Amino acid sequence: MNKLLILLITVGCISFTTPNKKILFVGDSITTIEHKGIVIKSNYPYLIKRELQPKGIGVDVVAIGGKRTKWMLDNLIVKLKTNKYDRVYIYGGINDMFSGVSEKAALNNIQKMVDVVNKSGSDAFVIVGYDAKYFMDSDKLRRTPYVPTKLGMIALKDKYIRYQNLIPTTIKNATIIKKFNISSKLTKDGIHPTGRGQRIIATNILKTINN
Repeated sequence: MNKLLILLITVGCISFTTPNKKILFVGDSITTIEHKGIVIKSNYPYLIKRELQPKGIGVDVVAIGGKRTKWMLDNLIVKLKTNKYDRVYIYGGINDMFSGVSEKAALNNIQKMVDVVNKSGSDAFVIVGYDAKYFMDSDKLRRTPYVPTKLGMIALKDKYIRYQNLIPTTIKNATIIKKFNISSKLTKDGIHPTGRGQRIIATNILKTINN
């Protein structure tokens, strides 16, 4: 009996670094590892994949540049129908905030993703992301056909900051990865991190995996 008890305790203490585990990342251009058939080796999921694969941990990605949380939700549902994951990391909302989607609608999509993940038996993690207050340099934000003025871009930056601040208090039943700092020098457009910035994201997420 004692030997059996010891065995059960040992099995219960297996860390996440045990082989045959699988992680899924869901997101947009910051998360995608492929663009027009070309592999993006600088983005954080690829860096994490390179770190974890030798340990027998699989990494999948559902992400395309420019996509919003509704697309993420729809494609996550499809992915979970045929795949089983131990953890799912969700990082979205920038495109929502810069394209007229309300904070409430984006947060609702994030919560639906969390609920779908939990229902599938996986653990849900929501990444708040870099601290936009410091990273989104207003001088670097590029105007678009939809937002033709600098003031318009600044207003949407403020909207994104509000959205980020709402994530920890609004999203339920998920592990929240709090905001982290990336220098505004590590971006060319105020939105996408450089390779060094992506390594900072990878480091922060790896902490949650290695712990």
